[in-house]
Amino acid sequence: MRTEPEPAELAAIPPSAWRARLERLFARDAGPALELIATTEHIFAPWGTYDLRTVPHWHSARAVIIGDAAHATSPSSGQGASMAIEDAVTLARCLRDIPESATALQSYQRLRRDRVERVVQQGRRNGSGKAIGAIVRDAMLPLVLRRFATPQSQAWMFDHRIDFDAPVDVGPVGQTDRS
Repeated sequence: MRTEPEPAELAAIPPSAWRARLERLFARDAGPALELIATTEHIFAPWGTYDLRTVPHWHSARAVIIGDAAHATSPSSGQGASMAIEDAVTLARCLRDIPESATALQSYQRLRRDRVERVVQQGRRNGSGKAIGAIVRDAMLPLVLRRFATPQSQAWMFDHRIDFDAPVDVGPVGQTDRS
């Protein structure tokens, strides 16, 4: 069973070895990768990216979390900052429209949870491509993207809008946070 190297193991590999490896990996790349590698002053060692468990409650009586603290997304999703901004706007709306803070915080979580979990799941799928052989991936990806990654299929993620002026609906009475 293959295990990922520990951070100390990765840190022990000298930058020159990482540079050489990157040069080998991008030797046949048509883009500017080799030039960027050659002109980059310092090559940073890689690190592992891990999925974090779902946080069941995004608030307590005295605190609330938003963004990556509540729902870290994979770097491959490219949505971390967007999710944090959406959280902030939704939280502001809830605090503006719902007089009781506990209900406002529950509403914020209820309004955001399904969307952010979907984005986190999409990022996980995007990042799990390492399991596919690089040759097959590189050959198939352009075809798949042209066929399935259309503006219409990605609209749910990139065309999301929050109407700040719309009042917040508290939702069903007695609805609680997911645990």
